[in-house]
Amino acid sequence: MFAVYALRGLIVWPLPLLVGAVANSLTGSHLDTPQPLERGSWPYALVAASPAAAVFAAVLLRLALTLAPAAAARGLGPRAALRRSWSLTWTRTGMTRVLALALPSAALIAGLVRLVTQLALPLRPLVRASLEQATGNFFAAYYAGILAPVIVGILVTAAVTLPLTCTAFAALHDHLRSARTSPQRAESTTDFTA
Repeated sequence: MFAVYALRGLIVWPLPLLVGAVANSLTGSHLDTPQPLERGSWPYALVAASPAAAVFAAVLLRLALTLAPAAAARGLGPRAALRRSWSLTWTRTGMTRVLALALPSAALIAGLVRLVTQLALPLRPLVRASLEQATGNFFAAYYAGILAPVIVGILVTAAVTLPLTCTAFAALHDHLRSARTSPQRAESTTDFTA
């Protein structure tokens, strides 16, 4: 299972990271340094917009490989699980169903992270005061206090939503797999009886 996650990450995220680094080196973010591309030109605008296009391509690729962990849980190896996810997602109904499940899941996760982070804001002064008293380092305590509600929000959201989303995507994988194999079985049984 971990190999599937690692392989999927190696497939999906190098492109946007590489494009972002190249675009930043060509366009830069400082106004006072000379840039290889002239500001306001078409090449500059295309290079500046290329990270957004690369992230869009990475999101599409990530959606196509969403069912890979469920396929790996059924006993496939990492590469076979990625191939199975790809073949199930790029069907007539596959991408529509993956999107219909992924978009509400993403909205639920984003809303829950925001809600739990807001509810955990009272931890900020408590963590800051206790860490400053323990270490004597004001800056470390200040930033730890800022990060504490965010960390709590992410951990609580993961604990609540991961079982739900993993189960939902596993059920979708089984549904798409059975829908794909049932017409072939029906054809083979009719050929056998004929």
